[in-house]
Amino acid sequence: MGRDRVGPRQIMVLAGTRPEGVKIAPVVRLLCHDPRLAVTVVDTGQQPGRVDEALAPFRLHAATTLSVARDTGTLAELAAGLSTAVEGLFSLHRPDAVVVHGDTTTALVGGLVAFWNRIPVIHLEAGLRSHDLAQPFPEEVNRAMLARFAALHLAPTTTARDNLLAEGVPADRVVVTGNTVVDAVHTLLREGLARVPSWVDPRRRLIVATAHRRENWGTGISRVLRALTRVTATHSDVELALITHPNPRLAAQVRAGVEGASNVRLLHPLPYPDMIGLLRAARVVVTDSGGLQEEAASLGVPVVVTRAATERPEIVAQRLGDLVGTDPDRIVRAVRDRLDHPTPSTESLAFGDGHAARRCGRAITALLGLPDAPYPRRRPPAAVPRVTPV
Repeated sequence: MGRDRVGPRQIMVLAGTRPEGVKIAPVVRLLCHDPRLAVTVVDTGQQPGRVDEALAPFRLHAATTLSVARDTGTLAELAAGLSTAVEGLFSLHRPDAVVVHGDTTTALVGGLVAFWNRIPVIHLEAGLRSHDLAQPFPEEVNRAMLARFAALHLAPTTTARDNLLAEGVPADRVVVTGNTVVDAVHTLLREGLARVPSWVDPRRRLIVATAHRRENWGTGISRVLRALTRVTATHSDVELALITHPNPRLAAQVRAGVEGASNVRLLHPLPYPDMIGLLRAARVVVTDSGGLQEEAASLGVPVVVTRAATERPEIVAQRLGDLVGTDPDRIVRAVRDRLDHPTPSTESLAFGDGHAARRCGRAITALLGLPDAPYPRRRPPAAVPRVTPV
């Protein structure tokens, strides 16, 4: 086993999507500067190319990228391919611990294969619950299953911690850290990377919107687009920046749904710093994304959530946004109200204070039986951190 080796403790971090890359980055940056640890970032290939794209602004890159064949595009095919690829990786490299993030197929499968190999699983962003197995689908089930076998649960909020305790997770295995996405946003702002796009007209009220959730495919997305075009048609001073999705079918549906609409700017998926820069300029964000709810709130931008349920109840409880589903009338009312009365006006601490990575680092080293390290409250050194090659 990896825990019997001499030298730095080996930590393997798995990520397969852009949000995972963004949210692991602050933790990896910190851990890579601890001489007692050797950190390996693995891109599972779930979203080819997106992990390194997310890591690049933080001066990180994956040490290796797995190859997973995708012919049908089904979740079963992805899970089977990931299971085999990750199993092969663990057979060659026996880490002392495996870090997975959130609720993706990469997180569930990677964590499960690690558990099968008796490798401790560290679940970053643990405990999020919508309490509806269909919202979001299949993520709600993925993260709930991870809670059954993770050795350490890094919960972003007290609500997430309470969810885990209610499910019977021992309290000494749960640490409230804050959400690492706040650390990531703070890093980009501090380093001047999240610039407002030059095309943004300060005389117009900017709406930033995305639509991609699996449970909204088809009719749901059409209803969201209908609502957004109603707003632009009746507000000449509004500009809609609508981010299309890499999935070609979703992108085609979005383009068709706003064809001929006024004041609409269609954008391809943006690099993460550019997306944060765009959010900074927004008057309101309309989205079915989970991460965008956190990022908008952290920037003080109100968010209209086009879901039937959210695993981030702080958005509603702290009046940072509105949960409206895909009903066009409710969306229009909420967007108009937020345009005219944008209650969030300062950065919110609902999802953390920007020091989540430090708390994660201390919890991880404690799990490994290492003494507490004085992890810095400020950013790590600017040099590219050491990343162990695979």
